[in-house]
Amino acid sequence: MKIKPPQTAPAFTIKDVHGATVNLADYKGKKVMLTFYRNVGCPICNLRFHELQEQATYFKSKGLIVLAVYESTAENIKQYMEGETFYATMIPNPDQSLYKLYDVERSAGKMMKGMFHGAMRKMKEGKALFKKKIELDGNATRISADFLIDENGNVQTAYYGKYIGDHLPIDKIKLFLN
Repeated sequence: MKIKPPQTAPAFTIKDVHGATVNLADYKGKKVMLTFYRNVGCPICNLRFHELQEQATYFKSKGLIVLAVYESTAENIKQYMEGETFYATMIPNPDQSLYKLYDVERSAGKMMKGMFHGAMRKMKEGKALFKKKIELDGNATRISADFLIDENGNVQTAYYGKYIGDHLPIDKIKLFLN
């Protein structure tokens, strides 16, 4: 079932890309953005990740914790991160357990719909941001989702993409922080 505000965010414990334990309960008292992507080789996901990375100083000043979940393996994420410093905690989830927990869907129809909403342009822009070629290791039909979780562990915003490349607007994230 889709997550609906203001329900309590489904609890999870998982390993980040470096093997450190990430337990959502440990972030009680902080604001969290839980963002789901297809995989680190996806150019559209790369573009969105860079859009969020551009906001890192602002997010950090507001104390926002960013948890970025990918269908990718830890090895592939490490390759993507090589030589980079990212604000977000990178979480490999190739078994898709978090996607299932948060009901993040796959949809061929929504993937196709993305073509009418600038997917080709986003692919080109995202591809140009890669420092090296990264293997695609996720579902092509995965649709992104973003969740804003308050200090009490309640979901304040559950944004399920309407098509590939559809994400929660940055201004909505900033509104949540202020």
